[in-house]
Amino acid sequence: MNLDVVFSGVGGQGVVVLSDVYCEAAMLDGFDVAKAEIHGMAQRGGSIVAYARIGDKVESPLIETGKADVIVGFEILETARAIPMLKRDGDVIVNMKYIPPSCAVPGTKQKKTEELLQIIRSKAKVHEVDGVGIAEKLGNLLVVNTILLGALSALPEIPVKQESFQQAIASRLKEKYINLNLKAFQLGRETVLTN
Repeated sequence: MNLDVVFSGVGGQGVVVLSDVYCEAAMLDGFDVAKAEIHGMAQRGGSIVAYARIGDKVESPLIETGKADVIVGFEILETARAIPMLKRDGDVIVNMKYIPPSCAVPGTKQKKTEELLQIIRSKAKVHEVDGVGIAEKLGNLLVVNTILLGALSALPEIPVKQESFQQAIASRLKEKYINLNLKAFQLGRETVLTN
């Protein structure tokens, strides 16, 4: 059994941190883990992709096009860009935020958002998460990635235990942020479990 997950977003959204926590949780459950990242211009708000592969024995960290089981998209455009990585009938968790590229034509945001969502919906089982809305209710926009991790953990094909995710979150964060992130994780789980 191998499970391949692609995390896709832009620099500063916590893509690498989230993939690290996911892999740590998988290791706590005894899985073999391999991970790779493609940063590009991430420091300037450009694309960033992380691959995480878990299983009984993982040979390589890279995921072939069309083979990913799940895509976790930190925003709509980067999720659409990652769609070719997904296998047929794969799952997509998408944060319902659209970050237009710097060269975008003003006033096209709503049209682009709908077009991109149609592309994503046509290729996958989609779990739409209002990460920003949930984070605003919690009073901290920096927990969007933890909300997405919670949504990922609730997918039936994810073999990692909820407790292992919680333990990995607690081990990676400063003590004063642990409870907030555990709450964000739970709210993210509920977005998938209640739909």
